[in-house]
Amino acid sequence: MINNSPVYTSEFKRVYLKNIDLVKDESQKDIDEYLELFINYKLKLAEAKEQGLNKKESYIKELEGYKKQLSSGYLTDTKASDALVKEAYDRLQERVNASHILVQVQSGASPKDTLAAYQRITEARNKISSGADFKEIAVQYSQDPSVNKNGGNLGWFSAFRMVYAFEQAAFTTKVGDVSEPFKTRFGYHIVKVNDKQKALGEVTVAHIMVAFNKERTETQAEERIKEISSQLKQNASFESLAKQYSDDRNTAVNEGKINRFGQGALNSENFEKAAFALQVSGEVSAPVKTKYGWHIIKLLEKHSPKTFEELKGELTQKIKKDSRSQLITKSFINSLKEKYVLKRNEETITYFKKIVPSTIFKEKWEVPTNDPMMEKSIFSIGDQGYLYLDFAKFIQQRDAGKTGISDVSVYVETMYDEYESAQLLQYYEEHLEEDNQEFANVISEYRDGLLLFDLMESKIWNAAKTDSVGLKKFYESRKDTYLLEETYTVIKASSSNQELIEKVKVLIEKGKSTEEIKKEVNTSDTDKVFFSEEELTKGETPIASSFTGEKGQIVSVNENNYITLVKVEEVTPARIKTFEETKGKVINDFQEDLEKKWLNELRKKYSVELNKKTLKKIKKDLSI
Repeated sequence: MINNSPVYTSEFKRVYLKNIDLVKDESQKDIDEYLELFINYKLKLAEAKEQGLNKKESYIKELEGYKKQLSSGYLTDTKASDALVKEAYDRLQERVNASHILVQVQSGASPKDTLAAYQRITEARNKISSGADFKEIAVQYSQDPSVNKNGGNLGWFSAFRMVYAFEQAAFTTKVGDVSEPFKTRFGYHIVKVNDKQKALGEVTVAHIMVAFNKERTETQAEERIKEISSQLKQNASFESLAKQYSDDRNTAVNEGKINRFGQGALNSENFEKAAFALQVSGEVSAPVKTKYGWHIIKLLEKHSPKTFEELKGELTQKIKKDSRSQLITKSFINSLKEKYVLKRNEETITYFKKIVPSTIFKEKWEVPTNDPMMEKSIFSIGDQGYLYLDFAKFIQQRDAGKTGISDVSVYVETMYDEYESAQLLQYYEEHLEEDNQEFANVISEYRDGLLLFDLMESKIWNAAKTDSVGLKKFYESRKDTYLLEETYTVIKASSSNQELIEKVKVLIEKGKSTEEIKKEVNTSDTDKVFFSEEELTKGETPIASSFTGEKGQIVSVNENNYITLVKVEEVTPARIKTFEETKGKVINDFQEDLEKKWLNELRKKYSVELNKKTLKKIKKDLSI
């Protein structure tokens, strides 16, 4: 119990089991250690409620926003979603090359216009079926703006590249066949499948990049990449060169390695083509130019396509943003109709088709509130009833002129479907917390999390930001812990040729400048020494760790038969960082210190009673 308020075993076990895999500190996985964190958490909540933070208007508003956002994940048909995820995965294993013909028709067009468009696309298909050339018919019939350039050919694509109805037709039509007419939001289409191919899978590569930037022109970048290429031809280590000289610092630290990728994943066709052209692990490309700079690519591994489990999460998110999500919504609405035993009210639809005027597309419709029919029931959902008047106001609030519909009958049908769906979703969402325990648990965590954020912000975080005197006093009390390690300005010379490196060392010891040494040792087009100037921090790299702090010290490192000679040009001694240099770290430490003291105060303010028998049972249940 916290301050005489019970805390239940079920909550502790649920929170522990949910978070335990996320905890990196092994000590916090211990039940007793975790219990201390849980008690601190409950003490903070008690203090937040004591301060009335749960009654703040901003808190209530933000919580409602979270509930609205979170509930969207529960307003879906998971079975339909899973089926579409599996279908999308299967389709990503191949590519389709297809051509199409489009006859445009607005989504809200009248039955007459819709029929005319359908007849035109059917006429085009009949001609093709009778032997006419698809390209010629496409130029004659298609209203796709690009048809005159491509003859209707859309090239290669896979799942998610087209609207779902189009993708469906392309993937279910055999090579050489023309699909039946089908409709998308653009109009009616027919698709001819020209070819299908299996996907190439993925590759893992490493690269060395020489970027174009303010300090380096494209010509200079090309010269530098050629120097690196010549080092590789001398059997220099690709990995060592990548770590030392690649401008892509994100991958350089990992020997140039890029995460595995498939066709179309990178924003560089040239790089992609060169990567997939490599056939044998260890094979290295010639220099490749992209819009980012020059690259040398090494193939590490070719991969078969990712497994379903590997892609499942990513595909689920894509489907939510894709047109096929409408199928999931429709399926979910149908499940709600079954849940609440809701049937379509044809009588209501017929009545509104009679009373809604055609002028609604140009001017606001005045609802006939004195009409007795307005008090009639359309349907009920749970304990909530809905009247003709409610539907009439729903129609009135919509801007009919912006729907793209011009026929009253079509408009009323569309509005009824939207109204019915909207009320079903709203009712289910409003009762979601009492209907779904998982949702209730998550909302409870959000509720507490928001309270803790407000409390920590006012008590700890803002205090650390605003108490400049206390912050500087805290820094002075432990400033010896804020150290800037010894740093070194160095000249590096690298080559796979031992004799050249020995010659460089002799010339350095003679006091020769870098430019003078370059002229003496880089006389061959193949055997060259690569020079660079860098700044290193003690302990940051194995080389920097070996420095004694002596100016002029020379260190040699041999990695995979690639030798690097390092001369220390300048040494900047270790020192205590100034307050400004380490302010971020000081603030963080100050906050931790404030929180520790504050929690001691809360334990004195609020009573904590622990049921040891219950704790023993929890440990047994969790097998700890």
